Amino acid sequence: MSAHAYIQWADVPQNLIDTSRQHVDGVTKAKVVAFDECPVCGEIEDGKPSKSIMVSFPFPRDVSLRHSLVDWLWYHGIHFTVVM
Repeated sequence: MSAHAYIQWADVPQNLIDTSRQHVDGVTKAKVVAFDECPVCGEIEDGKPSKSIMVSFPFPRDVSLRHSLVDWLWYHGIHFTVVM
């Protein structure tokens, strides 16, 4: 079973957006975003209207990596939802 953590783009602090790195994956054509010090990359899922843009992160099975992701989200005050 795999899980994903979802965040709203609007909840990401502007300083993280300004320093993020984004690209389109050559194989899957997914929009990928990497935030400074975040342990995993996320996939940008465009919504309509534009304020509903979401980012999904794979929710790691490895406990230490999963805790690192949750700690990073909490540190930056980003609300998230995990869906299995």
